[in-house]
Amino acid sequence: MPAIRLLRRRALSAQAVHLVFQAEFEHVAGQYLALGGAGRKRYYSIASAPRADRTLDLCVDVRGDFGQYLNTLALGAEVEAEGPAGKMRLLDARRAALYFAAGTGIAPVRAILQAHLAANPDADARLFFGARRAQDLFYRDEFEALAERRPNFVFHPTVSGEDPHWRGRRGRVSAHLEEALQGRGSRDAYFCGPREMVERLKIDLAAAGIPDERQSYERY
Repeated sequence: MPAIRLLRRRALSAQAVHLVFQAEFEHVAGQYLALGGAGRKRYYSIASAPRADRTLDLCVDVRGDFGQYLNTLALGAEVEAEGPAGKMRLLDARRAALYFAAGTGIAPVRAILQAHLAANPDADARLFFGARRAQDLFYRDEFEALAERRPNFVFHPTVSGEDPHWRGRRGRVSAHLEEALQGRGSRDAYFCGPREMVERLKIDLAAAGIPDERQSYERY
C-alpha cells in the first residue's frame, strides 16, 4: 500500500483543516483516497487538480477521531493510502457548468473546478457552496479572488444556519437551483455533499434538462 507524506497544514475553520501531501502516484480531479490501515480506514476526496509535483490537497473534517489524527500528524509523517478511485471527474472542459457543494463536499468540486478552468480559462462556471455558518465556507477567499480574476466564473455562497452577521444568500444549496438555471442553456453539473442533497439535485437537474450523463457527483 502506498503512503502519502504530510507537507503543510492550515486551519480552514474550527471544523476543518487543509492538508497538503506529497504523493508518488497520479490522480484525476474528482477522485478520492482511502487513508489508514485495516480497521481504521477513512475516505477523503482529493481537493486539488493534478499538479506536476504530485502534491495533493485534502479538506478534512477534524471533529471525528480520524480527522483529529490527521490534524495532529507531524509534518513529514506518512499515512497509508489506497487509490485513487471514484467516478467523479471533469466531463468536458469546453462546456459551461454548474457546481454545487456543501461542507467538505467542496473537496472534489474544488478539484474539478481547478481542472476545468485550467483547461478552459474562459469557461462559464458557477459555484453554489453552502455551509451552516459563514466561517465554514471553506476556501471562500480563494473563490472570491478567482471570481475577480475570471469574469465567467461566479461564486454564490449560502448559509443555512443561524448566523446573525451573514448578509448573503440563505438556505440549503439545493434551494438555489432555480436561480442557478435561470436564463441558461444546456450545461454540465458537478456536485458533492450529504446524501439527501445529492439525491435531490440528481432528480431536479434531470427535470430541468441536465440528464444523468451530464451530471458528475459524489456523496458522503
